[in-house]
Amino acid sequence: MYKSWQGVKALTILRKRPILWAIISFIVYFSSVVAGSIIQKALGLKLQMGWGQQIASILIVLIFASFFKRPKELLGLSIPKHNQWLLISVLTALFIITFSVIAKTIGDAPAELESVEYYIYEATMPGLGEELGLRGLVFGFLLYYAKQHNLSSKGVWILMVLQALPFGILHILQTSGVEAFLVFTYTSTAAIALAWLRAKTDSIVPCIIAHNITNAFGGFFYYILMN
Repeated sequence: MYKSWQGVKALTILRKRPILWAIISFIVYFSSVVAGSIIQKALGLKLQMGWGQQIASILIVLIFASFFKRPKELLGLSIPKHNQWLLISVLTALFIITFSVIAKTIGDAPAELESVEYYIYEATMPGLGEELGLRGLVFGFLLYYAKQHNLSSKGVWILMVLQALPFGILHILQTSGVEAFLVFTYTSTAAIALAWLRAKTDSIVPCIIAHNITNAFGGFFYYILMN
C-alpha cells in the first residue's frame, strides 16, 4: 500500500508540465461539478441551489491537489502576503459588483429578491468551490508556469485572461443571445479581477472573500437600484 501511494505521489514530477496540468485540472473540476449536480438530483433533495456540485468540487479538488508536492502552495491556501489584503478584497468585490450591475442594467435583467437559501448559498459556497477549483488549482498551475519561465507582467496578464475564458463559458451554458454575451463579459471580467487578486496577495483567501461578497450582495444592490 505504501509503495502504491509513493507511485501516485510520483505525479509531482509532472509539475514540470503546468499548462498540461492546468487543462487536466479544469477537466477534473468541471467533472466534479457535473457529478455533484447529478448526485444532488439523484438524492431527490429539495434544494433550489447547487449545493451538491459545490461540495463535490471542493472535496475532489482538495483530494486531487494532495497528489502534488506542497498542495497548500498550489491552491494558495496561505495567509495573504499583502498587508491590506482585506481592503483589496472588498474593493475587488465592489469593482465586480459595479461591473455586473451595469451589465444587468444594459441587459434589462429582472430585479427581484431571492429566497433565504439563495443568499446563504451565494455567501458561502461559490466562493469556496469555484475559487479552489479555478483560481486555486487551475490558476495555481499557470502561476507555476509563469515562475518557471520568468514571465513578465504582460505574460501573467495573458494567463489571467486565459483562465477567465472557461469561467465565463461555464456561466452562459443556459443562456443565449445578448444575455449570454453580457453574462460572459462580466463573469470573465470577474475571473480576471479574482486572478489578479490571487497573484497580488499570493493567496486564495482574498479571492474567496471577494467572490462571496460579490455573489451575496451583487443581486441585492441591483434590486435596490432598480426599485
